[in-house]
Amino acid sequence: MDNYEVAISGTNLAAQILGIEAPEVQFFYNQNYSKRGINSVFLKEKYIIAFNEEWIEQASPLEIQITCFHETRHAFQWKCIYGECLEDKAVDPDIVDIWKSEMYNYNQPTSKDIPEEFYLKQKIEVDAIAFAHYQMNKLFEVKTVIPKLISNDVKCQLIEYEGSD
Repeated sequence: MDNYEVAISGTNLAAQILGIEAPEVQFFYNQNYSKRGINSVFLKEKYIIAFNEEWIEQASPLEIQITCFHETRHAFQWKCIYGECLEDKAVDPDIVDIWKSEMYNYNQPTSKDIPEEFYLKQKIEVDAIAFAHYQMNKLFEVKTVIPKLISNDVKCQLIEYEGSD
């Protein structure tokens, strides 16, 4: 399986776990995005996960799977915002309200005027990082690197995931 197929099958796996329709997977090549370290993005209005081809070609399958879990979790958050989560996957309405606010007022990690901590501290990012970490450990026995800045927030989120199994 090549890395492009890993991105597609990984996104489908994540969507199946989350109980949502799999987002469409597309690939892009954009030097500006590559220079800014953008590996992938969830395009909410189009319900697409787009992967940077330059990154896909050099990434390991595990790195791609981590990214699939992370970006598909954003798709799940988007579905929850619009009341499309399955009942057994329901999320606290207060959390969904925060996700909605953050989705519409997103702090881009690549903006020069926005410190990385503002990006990482967003609840939608903490949730997506925790989900990816949890699934990689559960399914592949691989522990991902959690940024120190949000390690306590992610650990709290992991406790919730472990309690739902």
